Amino acid sequence: MTIADQINEQVKSLRDEVKNLADTIKKLNVDDLRSQANDLASKATTSYEDVVKKAEELVESAKELKLDKVQKKAEDLVDSLRKDAKKNIADIQSKAKGYRDDARKRAEGLFDDAKATVESTVAKMTGKKPAKKAPAKKAAPAAAKKAPAKKAAAKKAPAKKAAAKKAPAKKA
Repeated sequence: MTIADQINEQVKSLRDEVKNLADTIKKLNVDDLRSQANDLASKATTSYEDVVKKAEELVESAKELKLDKVQKKAEDLVDSLRKDAKKNIADIQSKAKGYRDDARKRAEGLFDDAKATVESTVAKMTGKKPAKKAPAKKAAPAAAKKAPAKKAAAKKAPAKKAAAKKAPAKKA
C-alpha cells in the first residue's frame, strides 16, 4: 500500500465518522444534557464549599493549638499508660505467685506419693512393713516440740560410746 492509499482510507473513515456524528447529534436531547450539566455543577459547588469549610476549621484548630496544651495532653496520656501498666504488672505478679504456689503444692503431693511408693516397694522387697507417718505438714510442729528431748538423748549416746572405748583399753 502506498502513502496515497493510506491517506484515501483515512479520509474515507473521517467522512464516515462525520456522517455518524451527525446522526448522534440528532439523537441527543439538549435539555437532558443541560440538566445533567447543571446537576454536576451544583455537586461540584457543594463539594467545593465543604472543602473550604473543612479547611477553615483546620486553620482555626491549628491556631488554637499551643505547645503547652499538646505537652499536657501527652503527659496525661503517659500517666494513664503508666497506671495501666502498673496495674497489669501487679495482676501478672499475683497470678504468677498463685501458679507458683499451686505448682509447689502439686510437687509436694507428687513427692509424698513417690515417697510412699518407694517405701512400699522397699517394704515388699525386705519383707518389713512400712512405718506409717503423719503428713509432712503435721510432722513439722511435732518435730519442733520433740527437738529438746532428742538433744538430751543425743548427749547420752556419746557418753555410752566413751564408756565402751574404756572397756577395751582395760583388757589390753
